[in-house]
Amino acid sequence: NELAGVMRCMPIWAAGSIQLAQDSPKDASYLFNLSNVTSEGFSYSGSGLKTRNTVVSVSYFNMDSREIDYEVYEDTAAIAKFGVIIKQVKGFGCTSRGQARRLAKAILFAEQNESETCTFATSIDSGIIVRPGAVIEIADPVRSGVRRGGRVNAATTTQITVDDSTVTDLATTGNPVLSVILPDGTMETKGVQSIVGAVITVDSAFSQAPNVNAGWLLQNDTVEAQKFRIITIDESDGINYVITALSYVNAKYAFIEDGVSLPTRTVSILNLPKNP
Repeated sequence: NELAGVMRCMPIWAAGSIQLAQDSPKDASYLFNLSNVTSEGFSYSGSGLKTRNTVVSVSYFNMDSREIDYEVYEDTAAIAKFGVIIKQVKGFGCTSRGQARRLAKAILFAEQNESETCTFATSIDSGIIVRPGAVIEIADPVRSGVRRGGRVNAATTTQITVDDSTVTDLATTGNPVLSVILPDGTMETKGVQSIVGAVITVDSAFSQAPNVNAGWLLQNDTVEAQKFRIITIDESDGINYVITALSYVNAKYAFIEDGVSLPTRTVSILNLPKNP
């Protein structure tokens, strides 16, 4: 576990061997909505505020002095909200101050921005495709306030007919994109050219025509899908699989390495003020 942690990896035992799933920049590889999970839907939970550290002290081996040194990194915004909560970390395999600082920033970022878990159950057709470490997109109308996913009724490589015309009320503005599951189990995303009722026309052809009853997900700048990274997959009864996923921010790597500001991601319309 310590050796895998140096590479930001998660060791997984599968098919008679150890596999490594690295926490590195990646695109979503599968989608979930209420049509391909059980009737319980999605269950969310988060860590307690008192367990979120605001200061991380990383011990590392200084190659210049040949002694154990310490690098302390503080999250000033978190300190203002939660106070000073110090976490001591041993930087395994860490031999420079820059490495220690990036490790501290990664720990604080994860505790402040990637602390929410999502648990749901899905059938065997989806449970055997996804793997721990994979990034998925979730369209949950209970949280977003609007339904933007379901099953495909008919499809060609350029036109997708969805199961309900009332959930495709998006304008072609706001950078709408459509994601579908292809026959080989992969997810492909294309920009939307036009929407007429339940028929969505994309701006370029999919590599394959999706099967009938394949999953689809529609999003734009107003309502985007949630991103999660799968942590565990448990077979519950031979047919259903219980998946636990952790919230995922793709822009965290640029933030940790280069200090690039995080882009906002709108996943719900329920926080907008309503008319009296």
